[in-house]
Amino acid sequence: MSAIGIDVGSTNVKAARVDDDGVLEASSERPLHTRRDGEVAEQDAEDLWAAVLETVGEVADPAVRHLGVCSQYSSIVPVDQALVPAAPMLMYWDQRGTDHSWAVMGDHPDAFERFVEVHGIPPVGSGLSLGHLLHVQLDRPEVHAATRWYLEPMDFVVARFTGEVTATQNTMFTAQVVDNRTLGATTYDEELLAFAGIDADRLPPLVAVDALAGRLRPELAAELGLGASVEVRVGINDSAAGALAAGAFAPGRGGLALGTTAVFLDAVADKRADLDAELVSMPSSVPGRYLAWAENGISGKSVEHGMALLDGSFAQLEAALAASPAGADGVVFLPWLAGSLAPQADRNARGGFLNVSLQTRREDLVRAMVEGTAHNLAWLLPAVEAFTGETMDELVFFGGAARSPGWAQTVADVLDRPVSTLAHPEVAVAVAAARHAQGADPEAVPEIAAVHEPRSATRSTYAAKQEQFQAAFEALQPLHAALNA
Repeated sequence: MSAIGIDVGSTNVKAARVDDDGVLEASSERPLHTRRDGEVAEQDAEDLWAAVLETVGEVADPAVRHLGVCSQYSSIVPVDQALVPAAPMLMYWDQRGTDHSWAVMGDHPDAFERFVEVHGIPPVGSGLSLGHLLHVQLDRPEVHAATRWYLEPMDFVVARFTGEVTATQNTMFTAQVVDNRTLGATTYDEELLAFAGIDADRLPPLVAVDALAGRLRPELAAELGLGASVEVRVGINDSAAGALAAGAFAPGRGGLALGTTAVFLDAVADKRADLDAELVSMPSSVPGRYLAWAENGISGKSVEHGMALLDGSFAQLEAALAASPAGADGVVFLPWLAGSLAPQADRNARGGFLNVSLQTRREDLVRAMVEGTAHNLAWLLPAVEAFTGETMDELVFFGGAARSPGWAQTVADVLDRPVSTLAHPEVAVAVAAARHAQGADPEAVPEIAAVHEPRSATRSTYAAKQEQFQAAFEALQPLHAALNA
């Protein structure tokens, strides 16, 4: 039976309708606006909901029987009993609450060890939902008093669709108060709650990761042009949806999502963490399966920003890649416009061009930007494979950047791995949310549009450039610390 999947990203909302076999039939998109001011990063949750209704309305069909929702995460919407936002949504960029998170470790000497052992991530704030919860509870008591539930965006949308408040071990991962040593948890951990001092009564009830949240409210079904018996699956985070989009639960296959940020996705056997490399496993949306969480930081957004500064457009990207040789005539682009994440986190790191000469052309700068995102991934790849204990023999590439054959080929060349691009890569995560709602096989081979094999002719060029890319990070750390601390 056909389904609609919704992908609530950080910059837009996408909806996709798929047929009984999970093949895309229609899609729609609406932009989202983030207000940023220093440590603050917020979105209007009602604007988000309006964008969801508009996109779903454009792809609606009476034959639809399933609805699935995924979203970016580590973002908190405080809502009242009627599911009306009590304040704007705190985005994952929002750094407020970091001081309270660190205070947890100051007040409880064994908190660091216990959080790592039980959950996987210590309470360090830095945009994680635990910090957001502490910020609202401690710094904005009037908002906390008006709040009935603190919801991640996918759980907010599901609750608005059904009237039922649900969350899962996957959607509440960055709240950091669930015991992830075993999968299938439907309660919060009392010890972690006590350490953090979180008001547990305002946390949404946990259900199984594949549970049915409820049915679409009849008035919404009528408004959207859907049938009266649409089932709404519980939400999933977009990393879990990306793993489904790439079929990353199949042996030897990994996912590579490259949009605003870049993420490697692969299954892992159990709960584990490598804090030095900023790698951790999270409960996935598949019962009994963990997912390696390997967030590489700002990626496609850095290229988009660079293109705007160069007065170029994404449409010109392909021509620029074709006009500049592999290696960008020696120009190196550093993509850390918002700090670096895995495999080495440094919030002070910043981007830039190195080795620009009088011979450097605009096309070389564009190619260098694309290569910079690929070199950052190549820096992370060995750490991910060491973490999972598995080699990703094939990478399935999706997200906005996967629309560019030149970008996909560059990633294949720099990583020295075959890279397969999905059909309709820009809506792959929304399609995955729809397939999840249908109960599709998580190891199913996705719909591949093209396969890009690494070219031996570029291997030595990119191997040498990779070494200098990583050396540049180390060499510039003191400078970035002095400029940005």
